[in-house]
Amino acid sequence: MQSKQLQAGMTMLELMIVVAIAGILAAIAAPSFSDLINTTRLTSTMTQLTGDLYRARSEAIKRNSRILFCKRDAAGTGCVDGTLYHTSGWVVCYDTDKDGTCDASTTALPNPIAIHQALSKMTLTLSRADGTTTPIVFNPNGTQGTAAVTLSLHGTWSAATTTDRTATIAATGNISKTP
Repeated sequence: MQSKQLQAGMTMLELMIVVAIAGILAAIAAPSFSDLINTTRLTSTMTQLTGDLYRARSEAIKRNSRILFCKRDAAGTGCVDGTLYHTSGWVVCYDTDKDGTCDASTTALPNPIAIHQALSKMTLTLSRADGTTTPIVFNPNGTQGTAAVTLSLHGTWSAATTTDRTATIAATGNISKTP
């Protein structure tokens, strides 16, 4: 007597249906994933920005000297006046002679202290909200000027999605970010 064995498997039609469903789910998830990546990029850039601001303030106190936070020049080692930090990046450097520019680097005192490159993604813009083009100066006691300074990080991923983050440096030197 012969017995028939049942074979398990999938037909071509069943496989095509599974692939179609997977494609539909991927198409639905892609925009959300893209927004997640862009929001993470925005948050990461704001964290780097506030980290460099905190570093500038702490270096001013530690060195008992003026420290500048400014738009990066073309050489990448000094300051240039401007309000749009995303196009060239920023630097943190010391300014012991109080002339508003980064001092020359030495073996004992390398300068600049920190360099941040331009923001490579065109979806992010970083600007100084008050329109002032001069460097942000942290004094030896950790204070900063006479009025608060706000740096605005703006992200645009599509016509419908824009996100803003701000970092505010109070005259006392305290740094806060929102949201």
